[in-house]
Amino acid sequence: MSEELLQKKIAFEKENNIQYNKDGYYIKNKSIFSKKAKITVVTPVYNAEDYIKKTIDSVINQSFEFSQIEYILVDDGSTDSSREILLDYANKHKNIIVVFLKENTGTPSQPRNLGIQLSTSKYITFLDADDWLAQNGLLTMFNILEETNDDYIVGKTIQVGSEKAKIVGEYESYIERRNISPFTIPHIFHHLGPRARMMKTSLIKKNNIKFPEMKFAEDKQFFIDVLINCKSISTTKEVIYYLNRLDDNNSSLTKQTDVMEKMDSNIKVINYVQSKNLDSQKEKMILNRLYEFDSITRLFNRQHYIKSKQKNLYYEKFNEVLETTRRLNYDISECFFHPNQQGCLSAFFRR
Repeated sequence: MSEELLQKKIAFEKENNIQYNKDGYYIKNKSIFSKKAKITVVTPVYNAEDYIKKTIDSVINQSFEFSQIEYILVDDGSTDSSREILLDYANKHKNIIVVFLKENTGTPSQPRNLGIQLSTSKYITFLDADDWLAQNGLLTMFNILEETNDDYIVGKTIQVGSEKAKIVGEYESYIERRNISPFTIPHIFHHLGPRARMMKTSLIKKNNIKFPEMKFAEDKQFFIDVLINCKSISTTKEVIYYLNRLDDNNSSLTKQTDVMEKMDSNIKVINYVQSKNLDSQKEKMILNRLYEFDSITRLFNRQHYIKSKQKNLYYEKFNEVLETTRRLNYDISECFFHPNQQGCLSAFFRR
């Protein structure tokens, strides 16, 4: 942090009497808002001044009664005006709980984990600081979980770009489903971001499910754990969430993470899944996404590979992926959705 930003931070903390506890964070409104809420919304925040007002307003303006929402926003050491904006909202709404971390962690994992730790509601959902909710989003998910007693509900996400909008993860939101096993949906593990889903808070806390401390793929590992522990889930075709992919939005860590760093994170998740010793059919469903989609499609079928003058780096990284397949007692390529990629693994084994 530059000297100018450091002095600005010190002045802000002094002006607003920000005092960090022994765990390294400051919290506003937690002791004031003691009424039991029905839904907790958790938003990790870092330098989000351009979009955070729209994000927060989308929660305040829900058709679900806002007084029954516990909204926890955890700021990871922002150096822009995000903290001033958060305090302003917290001063106006006692159920907006603002948390400031003393030190930046560099990943949304710790802010989300702290939000889970502080949550008191029956249900929990996640909303990124540059995205927003459909007006009926929380009410739709809440009503379905109350009706079914399922552990988890996922709905439709609309990705909003500068030129067009499109549905994300359509497989999980094109039809209404109730009381089903997550493993009955073929592509359920192909989209594991935090958007458009709500789950029982007790499921997460009882199984000690946490976001791992990674800049990338932390949400994959988290929601793999969530789905593994779900007895039954529901899906809905109702629009729940708007994902911000506008051209001027450069806040996403995904955009800031190098492809080789991403692959290192993917390999960690592969190793993690293998360490759980799951039933082979369940393991195949999960690993399919990590091998076929993340380790082949996203590594090689992209412009960064085509334009690269150091393709040997890609081959070396893929060889690391291949080493993880040696521990499997089956051919993972037989589970691929795209047959033309089945030969990719065997071709590299022959190198």
